[in-house]
Amino acid sequence: MPTTRRAQQRAATLAEIKAAAWADLARAGAAGLSLRGVAREMGMAVSALYHYVDSRDDLLTALVVDSFDALTARLRAALDAAPRDADVVEVFVQVGRAYRDWALGDPLAYGLAFGTPIDGYTGTEATTTAAVRSSAVLLDVMVLAVDADRVDTAAVDALLTPELRTALDAWAATLPRPLPATALGAAMICYAALHGAIHLELHGHLPPVLRARPALFEATLRSTIGALVR
Repeated sequence: MPTTRRAQQRAATLAEIKAAAWADLARAGAAGLSLRGVAREMGMAVSALYHYVDSRDDLLTALVVDSFDALTARLRAALDAAPRDADVVEVFVQVGRAYRDWALGDPLAYGLAFGTPIDGYTGTEATTTAAVRSSAVLLDVMVLAVDADRVDTAAVDALLTPELRTALDAWAATLPRPLPATALGAAMICYAALHGAIHLELHGHLPPVLRARPALFEATLRSTIGALVR
């Protein structure tokens, strides 16, 4: 049908625009992304882009959402591939490996999703929702720990201040499946260790001899979650 063909053509052009935007990002950085640069990359007039994107910020939003969605797909695939009887520590490490592989394999997308804020650009509901989808996979790992009664409540309780517990309780009430504050606290501690380890490695902040060492990354994950589950 003509409408379907038109939709396919529009989707194909949007994909070309995004590819050109990634090329412009690689050359000029996120702060330097411009519709003029994208149009130059595509060999078309800037005015033609407005048939597909409303502004530079609209295009940035699409790229950020795509970045988070790519991460979510990698994490979900790793979680789904874990055996049903797998130890929760091993599941977390497997999901963590997928996170690291994605970040190291596509540092441009990682930087756009998690890097320095871009002057003049603020995220949207779409980018927030996309970010939540990726972090939800890590929460699902903690759900496995809760269901198996593996969360070391006493150990996590010792780390939570009253203010932090109140914040975690408020967050828990917004989740599709509310979790105990201790489980959410454990999840966020694990996330901080995971993300921090990736960030240090990706930006070359480790001693040279320790760079590109998966064993160090996995030791960080195992020691972190190992202190929070029994």
